[in-house]
Amino acid sequence: MGGDISRAITTASGLLSPAIGFYVYLKGRRQTVNTLFLLMTLFLAMWAVGEVMTSSVSTLEAKIFWTKFQGIGELPLVPTYLVLALFFPRTRKAVKEALPAATTITAIYAPFLVGLVLLYASRLVYSDYMITGGVYGLDVERTPFFWILTALGFCYVILGSLLFAWEGKRSDTVPTRRGLFILALAPFPMLAANLVQNLKWNAKVSTPQASIVFVIMLAYGILRYGLFLDYRLAAKNTMAHAAAMAFNLPVCYLLYAFFTYGIGLQAGWLYFSLFLVCAAPLVMAYPAEVAWAKRFISHHIYGSEARAEGLLQELGLSIRTVWNPGELARDVVRALRESLGLTVSALLEREREGGHYQLLGMSSHEGHSAERCRDEVHKGIVLREWRGSLTIDSLNGNFSSYWRIGKSVDRGHCRISFLDLGIVRVHEGAGVVREFIWRRSRKAETIAVPLEVGGERVGMLVLGSKLDRVPYTVEELDGMAALSAQVAVSLRNAQLVKEVEEKSERLRRLARAVSIAQEEERIRVSRELHDGLAPYFLDIMFQLDDLAKRIQNLPGAGEYLEGIRQEAREGMRDLRRLISDLRPSSLEVLGLESSLSSYLERFGAENGVRTRFHARGELGGLDPLSETTLFRVAQEALSNVARHARAGEVRVFLHGSDGHAELTVEDDGVGFRWEKMLERMRAGECLGIKGMMERAELSQGKFHVETAPGKGTRLVFDLPLRR
Repeated sequence: MGGDISRAITTASGLLSPAIGFYVYLKGRRQTVNTLFLLMTLFLAMWAVGEVMTSSVSTLEAKIFWTKFQGIGELPLVPTYLVLALFFPRTRKAVKEALPAATTITAIYAPFLVGLVLLYASRLVYSDYMITGGVYGLDVERTPFFWILTALGFCYVILGSLLFAWEGKRSDTVPTRRGLFILALAPFPMLAANLVQNLKWNAKVSTPQASIVFVIMLAYGILRYGLFLDYRLAAKNTMAHAAAMAFNLPVCYLLYAFFTYGIGLQAGWLYFSLFLVCAAPLVMAYPAEVAWAKRFISHHIYGSEARAEGLLQELGLSIRTVWNPGELARDVVRALRESLGLTVSALLEREREGGHYQLLGMSSHEGHSAERCRDEVHKGIVLREWRGSLTIDSLNGNFSSYWRIGKSVDRGHCRISFLDLGIVRVHEGAGVVREFIWRRSRKAETIAVPLEVGGERVGMLVLGSKLDRVPYTVEELDGMAALSAQVAVSLRNAQLVKEVEEKSERLRRLARAVSIAQEEERIRVSRELHDGLAPYFLDIMFQLDDLAKRIQNLPGAGEYLEGIRQEAREGMRDLRRLISDLRPSSLEVLGLESSLSSYLERFGAENGVRTRFHARGELGGLDPLSETTLFRVAQEALSNVARHARAGEVRVFLHGSDGHAELTVEDDGVGFRWEKMLERMRAGECLGIKGMMERAELSQGKFHVETAPGKGTRLVFDLPLRR
């Protein structure tokens, strides 16, 4: 009797294990984790089958065969439990990449696979097999290698349990925490039974018998806490298959009744052949029936949920491209209120200095009390967090409210707070104060969802109760937690974009002020040179002319003085060119086009190159800073041509259209390698090119160079215009 009970328990565990494994595999969301779980249940089933067959057969050879067959399930089962702990609930660093994962998993499985080979090929695991009178009728002589492998298996199981327990301790949600602790404790009944069996403390106890406890704990953890499973998807699929079978079974019964009682066919090959032919269309149409049932269930049973999920998914996709906080808030509060059927929804932004919140957007249902406070709310409100409460006050003092925080629930990494008491006061003037008191009930819930990025609070969602007075479901809270992460990232991005725009505007104003100051300083220097140094050159030249008249009879004096006079003229010419470069006065009188044309003509004459200038488009009325910027870039580009290009022709094009001015300078010189130019720029050389790039960056323009050795150079500077 004891043997029958033992075999029944072992058989039950062997049959139940793969059933749960296949269910988890077909319904789960994590493909790797579900595959490992299925393998573990299959190994457990093989171990149980081998145990039952060992006790059922009578010959020594058969018992030895089924004992070794147990090893196929027992030995891989232990490392699979450890590998499962490495992948669930999060993939650990050692198995994230393909190569390290393969190395780690191979190292974990290797000792037990070697033990399996030795079990079949040698007597290093079991040295002898003996027929006994116990429940299983077989005893084995265990070797030191067996005990080493057993000790290693115990270490694997304990390590896997510790990993599950550690993750359970770190988990923020109660269901996940409890489910992981169940996974951590599940193998210990098997460990105890294995110790009793191997030490021969009780001849009727075996490890596969205790596996029924292991399977039951796993089943409870999966079904109760939803580990590895998408519970709602499993429910929908089960309902769809049940609906399809509810349609097909009556049809099959009608066929049976028609063949048996209608036309009087007797059971035989003709009866079954005809039945199979008539039932074949039902079998072929079964997938289509299931698909139709799923659509029907999704539309009529989960219709509101599907529409809400669709709107929230659409919102999650759309807010990724919104960079304005106001537009983001408008889209979020509207979509949340419409998708969930809420009375009111609001999005608040947390100020980085002070820690209080300011309203970005609010959406309320017509007729709700929040509509009566809309005017005061939109004049500006401030929300402050206190220990266990929130206060909301308008900036003009006409609106104030107090909200007490009740319970909080953790959904993932988001802690959602339920408000259980609210007191709202609106001051209407002349001593009139309206007061509203709100209390939480099973049919009226208001929640506050924090928005966090990297542990930093950036905002808050406040969601009022539903219009149909139905409490928030767990799925809706999970959806809020998932959406809050996307909204938080989008809000933080919008804040960063706003900060960057403000800093860019300040930088543009600073760059404009610096450029104006630089041009003013150049004008001052050119004026000082013109008014201070130029007269000295002129005076020297006049004195040289006077001296030449006085000493004209001295031999060789005329030639000597003429040399000095020529040097003075060259110095004067260089000084005038420097003054002209420092202060392009022609810009003020002639404008950009004429100034560039005359400058290019002079450049060609001084450097012996052919020049060509062409201007087209709308360029009139440019502000002085834009004209000066374009002129300076042309100056620097032509200076580089004179120093490095060895060009025979230079072409300058100026084109204005659509609020942009584009300056292009081309030459047919020797060109250069742009990569080497970048290296020299990083080394602090090539300041001319670097200066043009900086001018483009400060003026929000674009600058690029097209060049190659022996193919000349083309420089393009695109500048947005300021009228």
